[in-house]
Amino acid sequence: MKDTIIDSSAWIEYFKGNQLYSFITDLIYTNTICTNDIILTELLPFIIHKRENELADLLNSVCL
Repeated sequence: MKDTIIDSSAWIEYFKGNQLYSFITDLIYTNTICTNDIILTELLPFIIHKRENELADLLNSVCL
């Protein structure tokens, strides 16, 4: 069951490598995270601009 929503600000810190957000890795591997269209709207333009297509696909797969 996906029951932890990760906000865009937390994703940004995680992608920057901020160790305070390393717990997100565990949530990813246990498949307990989700996101929504608003968060994706904030994250995806930058990710697509950087041509991180695989990352964009992965984030879309955890959408509610």
